[in-house]
Amino acid sequence: MGMYSSYLILWLSLLMSCCAPLSLAIHQHKRWPIGGSTRFYDFKVQTLKVTKLCKTRDIVTINGMYPGPVVYAQEDDRVIVKVTNETPYNATIHWHGVRQRLS
Repeated sequence: MGMYSSYLILWLSLLMSCCAPLSLAIHQHKRWPIGGSTRFYDFKVQTLKVTKLCKTRDIVTINGMYPGPVVYAQEDDRVIVKVTNETPYNATIHWHGVRQRLS
């Protein structure tokens, strides 16, 4: 029995040494690229005339889009957004779910 347990331990150690680098390579392949880049956005808040159901009214858009554009970023990215209000109204942009530091 002692001889078989030695073979079993040897076989398991060989199996672990062969599979460990493979699992490490698979894990590294699934990771996102390292963040830390700076992303710049330019938002122009504008009014746009829209007609629906025979009624025309002004709506507030960002870069002519409603809802506004999507901001793409990864963890550790710095996002810089220049917002220009071209409407006659005061405007507020709410950044949903974003922790803001130094803003």
